[in-house]
Amino acid sequence: MSQDKVLLEKSGAVAELVLNRPDKLNAVDGDCLALFRQHIAAVEADDEVRAVVVRGVGRVFCAGADLEFVGDRLVDPAAFAPFLEEWHRTYDLIAACRKPTVAAVHGLALAGGFELTLVCDFVVLEEDAKMGDQHANFGLFPGGGSSQRLPRLIGERRAKWLMLSGSWVSPAEALQFGMVNAVVPPGQAATKAREMAGLLARRSPLANRNIKQSVEVGMQMDLNTALAVERRIALDHMRSQDVKIGLEAFRRREQPVFVGR
Repeated sequence: MSQDKVLLEKSGAVAELVLNRPDKLNAVDGDCLALFRQHIAAVEADDEVRAVVVRGVGRVFCAGADLEFVGDRLVDPAAFAPFLEEWHRTYDLIAACRKPTVAAVHGLALAGGFELTLVCDFVVLEEDAKMGDQHANFGLFPGGGSSQRLPRLIGERRAKWLMLSGSWVSPAEALQFGMVNAVVPPGQAATKAREMAGLLARRSPLANRNIKQSVEVGMQMDLNTALAVERRIALDHMRSQDVKIGLEAFRRREQPVFVGR
C-alpha cells in the first residue's frame, strides 16, 4: 500500500485527512479506503484531536472512484460487491466519527467525491467549484451513498433530480439546498474549513459527540421515539465534567476550557 495516497496531518486540536493523488484528481482506490479507515481510527483514539478537516491537494477535491482500479469489477457482481462493501464501511466510519468533520471543497467534487462530502458534518465550497453526483451521465448507479444520504439531506425531489439528470449544483444552489455551510472565494476553502474546525475544537468534545449521536440516531426514528433518545442522552450528558466546567465558566464570565468527559 502506498501510504502517501491519504495523509493524516495534525495541528493542535485539528487533524486533516488529505487526499494526495493530484495526478489522479484524488480518485479513490482500495488503498485510499484502507488509509481513510486507518486515519479515522487514529483520530478517534487521539484525545488531543477535537475536529477534522477533509481536503484534497492539486486541482480538485475528489473526482470519485478510481475507475482504473475498479476496472472490470464494475460489471462483475462477485468482484464489485466486496469493493462496494468496503466503500460503504469506510464512508460509514467517516460519517460516524465522534469528532466533527469539515470538508474543504475546491475544483470538483463528483460521484464518489460528491458522496464524500455527504458523510462529512460540514462542507465549505469555493465559489468556482462544481459539485454533482454525475453517475447518471455515464449510465452508472450512485452506489456510494447518494441514493440514501442525499434525499435525507435535501429532500426527495431535489435529490432525485440531481441523481437522475446528472446535473451540476452551483455553489449558490448548494448553499440554498443545505448541502454546504459556506461558500468562499477561490483558494479559501481550506482556510475557512480550518477556521470552522478550530471553533468546533474549542467546544466540549463530549457535547459534540453526544449531539452528533443524538442527531444520527434520531434521524432514523419517528419523532416521539427520537425525543425519548434525546432525553436519555441529555440526562447522561448533564452529569458530565464538561457541563460543570461550562456552568462555572458562565458564572465567572470566562471562556470554558473543556476536558471531554
